[in-house]
Amino acid sequence: MRTAVCFTLLLLFTSLSAIAGVHASPPTEGSTLLISADDTWNGTHAMNGNIVIENGAVLTINGDVTVATGNAITVQENSTLSVSGSLIGEELDSGIAIMNNTQLHLNFGDLAESGQLRVDFDQTIPNSAMFNMTVGEETIDAVGSDHIFIDVSLNGTDLLAEFYVYYAFEIQIVSIQALHSGSGESPLLLANEINQTNGSLKWNSASFELEVFGTLLLNGATIYGADLTCSHMCEIQSSSIIGSAPIHVNDGSSITVNASEILGSRTDEDIIVHDLAEITYTDNQGTGGYTDGWIRLLSQRQIQTNAANITVHQTGIGYGSSVRDDITDANGVVDIGGSEWQRIVEWVDQNGVYHSENAELILTLSSGWGDFTTTVPAPQTPTAEINVPLPYIEVVSIDAEDTTAEVNKRIGAMVSVRNTGDAAATVNIWCYVGDNLTETTALTTTLAPSEEKELPVSWWANSDGAQVLNCRTLIPNILSSIAGDITNVEGGNSQEVGWYIGEETEDQPLIIYGILVVLIVIGTTLFARRAAQKINHGDVPEAFEENEA
Repeated sequence: MRTAVCFTLLLLFTSLSAIAGVHASPPTEGSTLLISADDTWNGTHAMNGNIVIENGAVLTINGDVTVATGNAITVQENSTLSVSGSLIGEELDSGIAIMNNTQLHLNFGDLAESGQLRVDFDQTIPNSAMFNMTVGEETIDAVGSDHIFIDVSLNGTDLLAEFYVYYAFEIQIVSIQALHSGSGESPLLLANEINQTNGSLKWNSASFELEVFGTLLLNGATIYGADLTCSHMCEIQSSSIIGSAPIHVNDGSSITVNASEILGSRTDEDIIVHDLAEITYTDNQGTGGYTDGWIRLLSQRQIQTNAANITVHQTGIGYGSSVRDDITDANGVVDIGGSEWQRIVEWVDQNGVYHSENAELILTLSSGWGDFTTTVPAPQTPTAEINVPLPYIEVVSIDAEDTTAEVNKRIGAMVSVRNTGDAAATVNIWCYVGDNLTETTALTTTLAPSEEKELPVSWWANSDGAQVLNCRTLIPNILSSIAGDITNVEGGNSQEVGWYIGEETEDQPLIIYGILVVLIVIGTTLFARRAAQKINHGDVPEAFEENEA
């Protein structure tokens, strides 16, 4: 009996807990509410505190919740926030960025026959600016003021305010109020309530944080003044997101936005899709003006290549289609994302038109072997690998014509070289005995990919003994860091050749001297005989006759 009673009490307690959970409400005293079971909020609530949805729970908000400034709603992994009602930030900080052709379309109703508009700006208009506002026949110069008054009719007629502006920096209208001498209130329009064209609704700060590591489902919802980050999955259907942009969609996450409006961004885009996050964006209204619907922003644009000192010529990079040149570092790395604009690779503009970067990279490695180059589309990923086609020059073998040779005499050999790489190269081949450069004929050749050649070479040695001829490609300094990738650095070797000193080699100078002596003796003898013959025939030289006299 006691067991049955306890069991009944347990069921009752569980049921009451469930009912309490269904009718729970947000915190009001600045505390943090942990929601670990499914919960639903209906009706109107004022929230002051933080909410964490955890443990796979689903919080459904069908009613209207006003969220105090600085509050945070966090949806943890595997948990869900589903909103068909509203989340409204308590303090809304918006402004309309004014451009040269901005127009405001105003109608405050039938308040009085005439009155004034008070237009408040976010700053004092600098004296260096040109800033004129015209309504009908009335034009006011706003330079030097943080607000202006302009005379208008307030009898229910439509008012068109036009701006003629020249200034390098952004100026915003934060509110417009209709002032009159009649009875009744003087209505005030905040920036987000003003109907405008060719301007841009800006949200200068968010009222509260909405961070989603699980799932966010918005269907027919209204979100005002949120700092919204999607780190897993966000689905926005037929909803209004006001003053809550840019929505950040982190790498590895996804967002779907359909038949919705996203108005008022703190930056120049309504949605920022980071790196490889996914987005589906159809039939939506964006902030417009110069605010894009969405962009894909890469965290970096780093490219790993296969060599240092590669020149990377870039055209059409990023949002501004920039042109620039970079050089790979000692590790073969180059960063082509020097600015945020150069890291924007996709975007939907303010008119809803999709664009994608059409960029090209030309990578060139210039060396004494020739120029090695490749042309590729610029990768639209944070990191990528691009290799320049390179040769691989291999000295395969050296075949000497004999195994013995005489010092200071030539011996012939055939040097076999081939290119098993992906690019042609013109190379010099040097030959060594041990670590010493030896005397051979010059070897220069051009090899196409997959080509092999036999190159004749003459080899002289000036010392005797067994020697092996080693030939290898001469590597330009600019390629020295990748020598092993472009050639067999050890080269090729001949068979051992025994160099000897010939027998006649040492006697050769003595023989030459002997021959010279013999020639001198013979010449002297012949001269003496000829002189004697002339004397015998009476042919005495004149000098000799003078001496006789």
